[in-house]
Amino acid sequence: MNNNAHIEIRNKVEHLMGTGFSIEEIAQKLNLPLGTRFLEKSAKWYKYCVVAKRNQKEAIIKHPGLYSKAGKIAQKKHPWIGHSLGKKYGPEQGRINRERLKGNSEYFSMMARKLQEKNPEHSRRNMIKAQETMRKQGTFSFHQKIASLKCIEKHPDQLSEMSKKAHAMYPLALLALESRRKKYPYKFMDCIFDSNDERHVCDRFVKHDLITKPEEGKNVHFRVNTCHIDFFLQQKVFVEYHPPVRYGIKKNETIESYYEERRKLLDENGFNDYPIIIIDSLKNVEPKINEIKELLAIKAH
Repeated sequence: MNNNAHIEIRNKVEHLMGTGFSIEEIAQKLNLPLGTRFLEKSAKWYKYCVVAKRNQKEAIIKHPGLYSKAGKIAQKKHPWIGHSLGKKYGPEQGRINRERLKGNSEYFSMMARKLQEKNPEHSRRNMIKAQETMRKQGTFSFHQKIASLKCIEKHPDQLSEMSKKAHAMYPLALLALESRRKKYPYKFMDCIFDSNDERHVCDRFVKHDLITKPEEGKNVHFRVNTCHIDFFLQQKVFVEYHPPVRYGIKKNETIESYYEERRKLLDENGFNDYPIIIIDSLKNVEPKINEIKELLAIKAH
């Protein structure tokens, strides 16, 4: 007999007990052996289950922390017990809860918020796990389509607003640049660079202890609004490796004009007090490193 069948019979016995039937009459009515409280699935055993259930409820009301304390003691003495019970009853209780709460999106939203507060990474990990499972099963595109259609049906403007927000936060040009960069061969200490010269500049910074380890988005390719700055040394000095462009609409570009362009970008985004150094060629790396060290010493004081 599975757990559901046991609960169903116990509930019937409880109902009949409440309507005045004797245990003998209950045994006859439900076609159960009369038995004893020790004979499993007998009428008297079910009666004992009902009494135990009632006593447990009364105990919880009188002493709310009692079962929590008992559970902690049991878990300490038998570390495996919680895991075993969870494996046995967790899926079944989950199914019961899903049936009971089907359609109650407010409850699930409330629980999701609580979980997010306790562990901000919970939802993201679950989403990644669910997506991996759907990809393995080949159902990812189908579920994505269904989710989009439901979203459009309930909130017609939501996807459009989310798309605008996403593009504002991360423009397509920036995504394309990062996507191309992943395919470049210019790698140094697990970080990929846009050119061999830029990789060489980073190598010089590491040798001069200006960078301990290049980290994408932190001290290398630091994002400012919709642009990247090549280096952000010790969170104090910006550095761009940028030989002036000699073709196209920027064919007349100079070091000074590029400096003004980058300076304006930093000032408009709250980095007014942060200096920026432009390195236009590899032969100028060492002199610029001395200048950077002087700026870092000033910023330290």
